[in-house]
Amino acid sequence: MSGGTPALDWLLAEGYTILRSCDRRAFAWEWLRRSPGYRRLWAARETLPPEAPEMTGLLAWANPDLIWPDARPIWNIGTDPKVLDGRPTVGEAQAADLLDIRSLAPFVSVAVDASHTEHWLLSNGHWAIRLDIHDGTLLGGPVMLEYRLSGRKSAKSKLEALHQLLALAEKGRLPSSLAPREQRADQWILELRVGDALLAGASQQEMARVLFNGAVAPQRWRVKNASYRLRVQRLVRIARHRLSDPLDGPWFA
Repeated sequence: MSGGTPALDWLLAEGYTILRSCDRRAFAWEWLRRSPGYRRLWAARETLPPEAPEMTGLLAWANPDLIWPDARPIWNIGTDPKVLDGRPTVGEAQAADLLDIRSLAPFVSVAVDASHTEHWLLSNGHWAIRLDIHDGTLLGGPVMLEYRLSGRKSAKSKLEALHQLLALAEKGRLPSSLAPREQRADQWILELRVGDALLAGASQQEMARVLFNGAVAPQRWRVKNASYRLRVQRLVRIARHRLSDPLDGPWFA
């Protein structure tokens, strides 16, 4: 994706369908990859310092041509409050207490930074679990981990991720009860389509006709369909803001 090319064809609703069943952090990536600022950084990435992705909330560059399930972006702990902080422990442990990352290989991506901290992403393209490993590694076989939790509010976010990780490790899959569908996904998809329409140079009247399935009058639509006009105007305001500040949303709440 370069210049003003939209991330998806906004005219085709089916292109966005997969996002209806994705983690809300998918929408953070979808807006980030559309933003002119990120696209400029991506284009210049070979000339930027190694820590440059941190400016975007990521640990490593992810290709903006790729939709969320394919891009597998790894958010840093300063951006995503659900990132688990783990450390391998020494000593004897029961087999049931060990985590073997090899058993979760189909879900795994990892980035290792200069301090040798491992930043793990476990995802099937819909849900996502993030785990940082300090003072050790998951690569050497089954290990027992201790998890650092602190604070009332901060611990609550991480406990949700911990429940997901433990269920995944035990069952080899994530139960649907621990990966519920995002209730606002349809509204957020509508905003994304408007963002892509803006990038494609569509007019507000064109947006209204496509998004509201012919409910807009062929003539004098601003008068005859004032409610749709106001709705499109609101969507345009939201989309412009998301394109300029993609992480300013409820994506990590």
